[in-house]
Amino acid sequence: MTDEQRRLTFLRDNVEHLEEEKSALETLANALKTSSEDEVTKIINQLRNSPDVHIVAQSLRGRRSFSVSERPEGSVISNAAISTTDYDSTPTSPVDVFSRLEQYETLVRKITTASQADLSEIIRRLRSHDNISVILSSIQTESLLQVLSTRDYEVTPGIEADYSSREQMFGLVKGAHAANSSRAPDAHAPLVNQQPWTSVSNDFEFIEHLLSLYFSWQHSFFQSFPEKLFREDMVTGGTRYCSRLLVNALCATGCLLSRRPEARRDPNDPKTAGLDFFDEAVRLLNETRISSIPTIAALYLLCHVEGNRGQLSSLWMYSGRSSRMALDINLHLRSDKPSLEHPSAAASKEEAARVHAFWGCFIADQVTSFTLGRLPQISTNAITVELPPIDDEVDQEPWLAYDMPSGKRPGARSTTFNQVAALSKIVNSTLQMFFAPAQILSGTTLLDEYQKYLQWFSRLQDLVSSIDDAPPHILCLHMYYHAAVLLLFRPFLKAQFTESKVSPREVCRQSANAISDIFAQHRRLYDLVGIHTFQVHCLSTACTIHIINVPTISSTKYLTAACNSFQDLVHRNEWATGSLNIIKGLVQKWNIILPLEAETALYRNQDTISNFDFGSGSQSASSGAPSERGSAPSFSEKRALFRSPSSQVMQKRQRLAPRETGHQVMNYLFAPSPNQPAPLLGPMHTSTSAETEWNDELNMVAQGFDGLNFLGDDWFDPFMGFQGENSAL
Repeated sequence: MTDEQRRLTFLRDNVEHLEEEKSALETLANALKTSSEDEVTKIINQLRNSPDVHIVAQSLRGRRSFSVSERPEGSVISNAAISTTDYDSTPTSPVDVFSRLEQYETLVRKITTASQADLSEIIRRLRSHDNISVILSSIQTESLLQVLSTRDYEVTPGIEADYSSREQMFGLVKGAHAANSSRAPDAHAPLVNQQPWTSVSNDFEFIEHLLSLYFSWQHSFFQSFPEKLFREDMVTGGTRYCSRLLVNALCATGCLLSRRPEARRDPNDPKTAGLDFFDEAVRLLNETRISSIPTIAALYLLCHVEGNRGQLSSLWMYSGRSSRMALDINLHLRSDKPSLEHPSAAASKEEAARVHAFWGCFIADQVTSFTLGRLPQISTNAITVELPPIDDEVDQEPWLAYDMPSGKRPGARSTTFNQVAALSKIVNSTLQMFFAPAQILSGTTLLDEYQKYLQWFSRLQDLVSSIDDAPPHILCLHMYYHAAVLLLFRPFLKAQFTESKVSPREVCRQSANAISDIFAQHRRLYDLVGIHTFQVHCLSTACTIHIINVPTISSTKYLTAACNSFQDLVHRNEWATGSLNIIKGLVQKWNIILPLEAETALYRNQDTISNFDFGSGSQSASSGAPSERGSAPSFSEKRALFRSPSSQVMQKRQRLAPRETGHQVMNYLFAPSPNQPAPLLGPMHTSTSAETEWNDELNMVAQGFDGLNFLGDDWFDPFMGFQGENSAL
């Protein structure tokens, strides 16, 4: 069966299912219109006591079918004989069917939540009109409060009726949402008359190519929205899990992974990949007025595109907006609907979609915050939903490397999603501990955090525990783990635990080596196909450890391989260019003499100028990296700047004693990346008037660090004279 045949079969099955649901709800509406008052009351009570209106509609449809046709039990009756009144003409397209089904669902939802007086008015209008659209437009029973429950409670008349009730809600905000918060609101009106999802291209094969690239190489790690429901809506024109904004954002992301010239604005410049789709997505975003699952997902994809372009400030803005939107529609909260032993298929799908969308957003928030060294937007203390469940059937679905020759293997997508979410919860804890500490940091706290990572790794399921012949999302999962452990201990490389044999320096060295090995495994299996910015960041993080262990053979090998990978990516990934600039800046600042092979890898492609935005003008301006100032020296000029080993050793000996000045204190923490600040040692508040007192407190905390010793470090040098943020990087 061809892809087109599969698509048509999928479309036909979905239309038949939607038509079946619509027909049942038509029968329900007709019953309410033609039944006696007692019968209407019974139907309303049944609706309010049932977990799913479709179950009531189907059962009522069966009873009315038998009554109208007077046929014996088990006889077959056509859909046409079931309902004697159709409120509108028969839909002629899947979009019309979907739209009409939505209207009937809205009508039933209004009926089941209305007061007795409003209910009488709804039934009266139902009996006086045949057009469902007219009926809906005339009914004004929507609540003005954003609520988490649909249960009815008595409310005190007056101002309390406007602004308070016993229902759970957020503050005194009226009119926050018109949609029931237990459902995912539509991002836009459903598409009609076969409207396209994007105006950038009408080439269906090209759009599918971009979507396949994204879903094959990137989605399985982040999974910021449910793929299956997205594709269903994309086929039928629905906008609960799909939207023009999301489709354009997906295409922009797919362009970053595509080798086709048509994926670029300038066919000869890979760095222009996806710009047309990106601009269209931003335009649609500016027209979007409500929070929804498709918009939340699209915002993170825009964040990813900006990261690829090196625009860290914009990346952070889109990521934060995505997180706040998820909180806005309460995706982080467990559903308030009573748990049922056998929930309906529709209810199960809705809840699964919300859980999936939230954890995808949470992962994106942690990865972004982790990458930039920032405080995450979502705290685990606010989360009541469970981790995404593991589905063995989904795990066994094969993964195939799209757009390159590769054998099929079990995708393990469900387990990967579950484990990335679980790991992200630990990363959230680490980021909160570093950037919003509730207590003074101690050696015990660090070791406890380290144990969380070790326990997570020890419990990995067999499907995702090995990197041998693994899909890229499993490789990225392992890279994420090692990078998180490295960033936990990297600030404390100059410290030793007093109550443990764990060495921060050794743990970081092992983690950095593991990251480089995993990246090399990706290159062996897939070359550079599918590489995205998070993997580049993890490799860059490893290089900050490799560089201080040069000239050991292993560190030289890893640093050389990493620089060559960055150089291979600079033509299409600005993050790779920025990573090279960071390494160059560290080499110059610390006067490091690189082995020839590492130096050759680092300084080839010297003509490449970086537009990498480190997120702070002062930091990037003071980085000292020649290429950032637009006057990069040639390879031979760079070698001439190096000092001889003997003179460098003498200078290092002279720097062993910390420099004491009236404006600078000894920096005990190692934070080499210009876009990543050092963690806070405790909940200390600063002000310009109390700067001296704060510096004294910082020194006191660091020197009396419980369980960690920063004194008497006999290592070859306290990081080659690194003196904190005031040094030249």
